Amino acid sequence: MIRALPLMLLLAACDPNLPPVDASISAKARAQTFPVLVPLDAILAEGSRASRAAAAQSELQGRAAALSRTTIASPGTGDLAARGRRLRERAERLRAIPL
Repeated sequence: MIRALPLMLLLAACDPNLPPVDASISAKARAQTFPVLVPLDAILAEGSRASRAAAAQSELQGRAAALSRTTIASPGTGDLAARGRRLRERAERLRAIPL
């Protein structure tokens, strides 16, 4: 019985009162000309050409390598406590500004 259920559903979908397939194409669509076919050589050549993204990628990788080789300079003053105090004072002045 379980196998018969899908078969019954498929048979129900085969309605003999459906219009023929040819009737679904309008007269305007039938009157149009066929599309012009072009050779694929130009399209295939475009696909094998190197993209601009590949050139940009190599440039960015070179810049990233140069940046990774550089070192960050140490602060100008050797007194970290004084630098921290100046940064805290500056932060307090910035917090005091009314928005």
